[in-house]
Amino acid sequence: DLITRTDGKGGIRVAGVVTNWTLVSMHHDDQSCMDPNTLNAPLIVSTTGHDGPFGAFSVKRLVSMQAIPSLGGMRGLDMNTAEDAIVKGTREICPGLIVGGMELSEVDGANRMGPTFGAMALSGVKAAEEALKVFDQRRAECAEGGKW
Repeated sequence: DLITRTDGKGGIRVAGVVTNWTLVSMHHDDQSCMDPNTLNAPLIVSTTGHDGPFGAFSVKRLVSMQAIPSLGGMRGLDMNTAEDAIVKGTREICPGLIVGGMELSEVDGANRMGPTFGAMALSGVKAAEEALKVFDQRRAECAEGGKW
């Protein structure tokens, strides 16, 4: 799950992750208490994939929080189109959250792809480059606490 902060005007910033939320949500009925493990961070890179109950979880959470309007829905397999779209589209989609890889296909409505031509690795490189651009700003926002 995501840790978020608000700016008092309805804006949301991602401020970390809950690392065991899957276990917490799976064991509500058979365990009396399981506290979430949290990691606060000024910037998160999410590449959790697509499809399935836990794929694209970060962006699904942003939609449920109305931080992004909707998901574009991943399209069918087209490696030639998808490779460029995923690498070029990797970006910060919400303050504090950079999305890449196939999770991005759910946001942008890009085609899915097989693991060809190294686009998954290049999306990771682009995510790191994007992180370097905004890290100092996001760290300063986190230092301000709830003021953001």
